[in-house]
Amino acid sequence: MKLKDIDLGDRVCIAGLGYVGLSLACGAALAGFHVFGVDPSTERVNSLKAGKNPLEHLVGVPSSQIKSLVDAGSLQVSQDTRNAPDARVKIVCVPTPMFIDRRPDLKMIKEASSWIMHSLKEGDVVINESTVAPGMTRNIIGRILEKSGLVSGRDFALVASPERIDPGNATLTVSEMPKVIGGIDLNSTQLARQFYSHFVKQLILVSSLEAAEATKMLENSYRALNLGLANEFARFCHACGVDVTEVISAASTKWSFHPHYPGIGVGGPCIPKDPYYLISAGEELGTPFNALLNAMLSNERMPYFVHGLLKDASSYIKKDISEVRVAIFGLSYKGGVKDYRDSPTIIFREILERDGIKNVRVYDPLFSSEEVTQLGMTPFDPKRDSCDIIIIATNHSQFENFEYESVTSLKAIIDGRNLLAGKKVNVPVFGVGRSSIPAP
Repeated sequence: MKLKDIDLGDRVCIAGLGYVGLSLACGAALAGFHVFGVDPSTERVNSLKAGKNPLEHLVGVPSSQIKSLVDAGSLQVSQDTRNAPDARVKIVCVPTPMFIDRRPDLKMIKEASSWIMHSLKEGDVVINESTVAPGMTRNIIGRILEKSGLVSGRDFALVASPERIDPGNATLTVSEMPKVIGGIDLNSTQLARQFYSHFVKQLILVSSLEAAEATKMLENSYRALNLGLANEFARFCHACGVDVTEVISAASTKWSFHPHYPGIGVGGPCIPKDPYYLISAGEELGTPFNALLNAMLSNERMPYFVHGLLKDASSYIKKDISEVRVAIFGLSYKGGVKDYRDSPTIIFREILERDGIKNVRVYDPLFSSEEVTQLGMTPFDPKRDSCDIIIIATNHSQFENFEYESVTSLKAIIDGRNLLAGKKVNVPVFGVGRSSIPAP
């Protein structure tokens, strides 16, 4: 049975209003759809109702835009799923974390699917934007939805269209980001194409749910794999006395080389987690991703490697590591974004505490002292406080030309992002895969 075409009169309901769901909600509402979003966060929902963006570094969605959409009634939000109006297009945008053993945690996916199942009707279009391994949209979301008595592909459309939101990127907004779409059948794919074509410029149609899911797995695993090599190569360069930044720069002159850069660790909501979904799926099918697993472990070793650099720096300044006053520069998982999800700083700080280093403070120009304190950390004020060693953990642009000589008692810097390569600094700098830069 061919399902009715999508038009702007169809209501849209989105489960999850984080970076993905909020971007999508505003994009669809701006196109003319009436959108209802559900999110369990009281703070987030209240901010949106007041016309404010609760995710301040989601730069593609200004508060003025949200206020306009809320005031016009085009965007409604609630914590309570019972408030959701009847909607034809239902979209899953919830987090997909992992358990401590790195197995997929699908609790939120299942909860969202169960909620949708209870309101599912013939002709609906259900789209999964959450990141999952190939087969999960069909075998988990689809099976839960079919408990309604309706059949996917016959009575309702089922689609996988994995998110690609890049927090902090003002250029690649939801409308500019190429969108991969794969349905359980051709009709499902075409209905999703009709929906997204109202506000996304470039659509890439693939043959199946699994092809769309696998695309996201490959994208993020490609990055994780290359970062794993870069980090392993940096440790090698450290051991043999070669400057990794010089080598990467030289290798980048070859047309087929795509540079990836080593650092204190890999953070964020995607790269430290998504490849484990693929690794887990591979284990179930008897096709292990050994290279990818080793790359993930290589990335996870980097905070410990930088801890080793701290030991070297402490020895260099002739101070016992337990007595060193440390200031970590950067809380965000990447530069230019106020987002600490799975930040290497959090992991590194825990390593230092376990090692008995008590005097550890954190400074990030994007976070207030109160926000740092609320996260259980002690804030560092570079204008007032003193320290022995600074550890650069985030590649904020502010740190590239920071006046480090103004920090009282500073004796060394551990450059966990190699931001200071080639720069003149008044204290020794221990880089990742680089020799110490002698003080002038």
